[in-house]
Amino acid sequence: MHFNIPINHSDIIVLCALAVLFLLGIRVVISFFRSPKPVKAFSGENRILKNGTRITITIDGMMCGMCEIHIKDAIRKALPESKNLTADHTHGTASFTLSQTLSQKKLEEILHANMDAQGYRLLAVTIGKRTGL
Repeated sequence: MHFNIPINHSDIIVLCALAVLFLLGIRVVISFFRSPKPVKAFSGENRILKNGTRITITIDGMMCGMCEIHIKDAIRKALPESKNLTADHTHGTASFTLSQTLSQKKLEEILHANMDAQGYRLLAVTIGKRTGL
């Protein structure tokens, strides 16, 4: 069986665009059915984090650049004096430098409350080295 349907270049471009959108749609639908990553238990440590300590947090739920902006806003709201704030939705992380002395437990509570309020889950808090301010 042979069909004699004329197809021009613009038809091919439209069909390719539709195929890409279809594949992206399938990816989004599949992501809804994936089981969430298990929440890691917080360290429970209550050590004191000094001014200039680099903090990296792992967050579940960041999917785009807009999510990065929401995470940065939540961190700024929780810790207004934090410096060097970055977020990366591809890795699900955000980093910042403390500008105050704070206990690790208090930091985790503050971040946890602000992330949950926006629909994100704080999975882990990693303490880095102190930087000079």
